[in-house]
Amino acid sequence: MLDEPVRDDLPLTFRPATLGDVPAVVALVGSAYRGEASRAGWTTETDLLSGPRADEAMLRADVEREGSRIVLAEQDGVLVGCAHVTRISETGAYFGLFAVRPTAQGQGIGKQVLAEAERVARDAWQLRTLEMTVLDARPELLAYYDRRGYRATGERAPFPPPGIEGVVVLRDGLQLLVLRKDLAHTGPSTEDLP
Repeated sequence: MLDEPVRDDLPLTFRPATLGDVPAVVALVGSAYRGEASRAGWTTETDLLSGPRADEAMLRADVEREGSRIVLAEQDGVLVGCAHVTRISETGAYFGLFAVRPTAQGQGIGKQVLAEAERVARDAWQLRTLEMTVLDARPELLAYYDRRGYRATGERAPFPPPGIEGVVVLRDGLQLLVLRKDLAHTGPSTEDLP
């Protein structure tokens, strides 16, 4: 299912994930970042990491937690993308779990999913900032977010963070960079993927 081509002539619809969606979200996220299937897209981390990118217990907690929403992007009822937005302060939210099916990457779906996550934080929750962490070894991903108005804060953290189990690091010295966007400003977002 995740390796089937995605039709680019169908509009995206967005909805919050339910507990019943958790297995499909785990599969989507894994396919976008880990293993050979992820090489069909540009988001693969296969040469940097192995092990699970998300697990069902974590996502069930995210679905049920107040101030947390997993946004699903669907085309004609078929899951093609997702992201997690969670409130982290009175003024800001954190963005993560961002995935687009590898066979659908490069079609602008990710840009739309990111815009929907920003809309949730800004319009539904009246928050001013959205932040995320990105591996420093992913310059193409850092450039993607920079084009969309996300700026490095100067904060860094080691990878993997404490408490993460099952992740095997294949390259020493990885760090997470914190990026943040002021949601009051739309920032540049017209460029597509490299």
